[in-house]
Amino acid sequence: MKLEQNSNFYLINKPRTWTSQDLCTKFKRIYKFDKVGHSGTLDPNATGLMLLATNKYTKLFDYIDNKDKTYVVKCLFGYKSETLDIDSEYTKIHEIKLQKRNDEFVKVLNSKIGESIQTPPKYSAIKVKGKRLYKYARKGEKVEIPKRKVNIKEIKILNIENEVAELKVKVSEGTYIRSLVNDIAEILGTSAIVSELKRVAIGNLKIEHKHYIEDIEKLANSELPHSVLATEIINLPILEINKSELNNIKNGDLINKDKFSNEKIYIIKYKKEIVATYRPFNEQYFKPDKVLIWILI
Repeated sequence: MKLEQNSNFYLINKPRTWTSQDLCTKFKRIYKFDKVGHSGTLDPNATGLMLLATNKYTKLFDYIDNKDKTYVVKCLFGYKSETLDIDSEYTKIHEIKLQKRNDEFVKVLNSKIGESIQTPPKYSAIKVKGKRLYKYARKGEKVEIPKRKVNIKEIKILNIENEVAELKVKVSEGTYIRSLVNDIAEILGTSAIVSELKRVAIGNLKIEHKHYIEDIEKLANSELPHSVLATEIINLPILEINKSELNNIKNGDLINKDKFSNEKIYIIKYKKEIVATYRPFNEQYFKPDKVLIWILI
């Protein structure tokens, strides 16, 4: 029995034009990981922070404590495109000077704070009937786009000049910034598209983090970069076990409730490694939720 090697979390900048999967594939290839996954997709022409997990730690994304995302977005008001950004042909339909409508603009931004129902862009990676929305859109096929509840936590104006607005927005997981920008424009009686989008934070993890990897291309043939501590990402109580108990964890055995101090999901650690997560099962035991131990044959 052996613990999975090189299971960790990493904060990496996604370059413009890369898909989220491109980033995972590149990172996996450089260091020959068995598996690399991410905590949330970024549009191809967006840049910024992505949280990657390697090998067995890809199973731990469900336990991330804070999944809110923060973005800096540059918007062009009075412009329209099929994709709600500059990735497709766009046209100017209105002349607008936002600084002359500053009070109205601020009022509209404030009206978007809080929970609401959002319609994602038709050019997005959401699956409907097993098929990505953008594939329907490219073929001109009509399909009902599933709406979703989102929560806009914060919107700050960083700069406005004529039709250009630069905003900093903090939103719940699954919020589409392109849709948010378009919704704001519609209230103003116009349309808008996203010209630049950068994710600057995932929960409390920011691009200023000391282990943030700015340029993945510079990682080639270098040593494995510094990882992010799991405790920075997952806020769950921890139960430390000894070597004799490790085999029980591998077998998926129940653990007596007396070892736990509350009814929460627990991280089970052996030395410094996360080997499993356990959750309450009945009045006497906790049961395994996910086991991260593998066996060498």
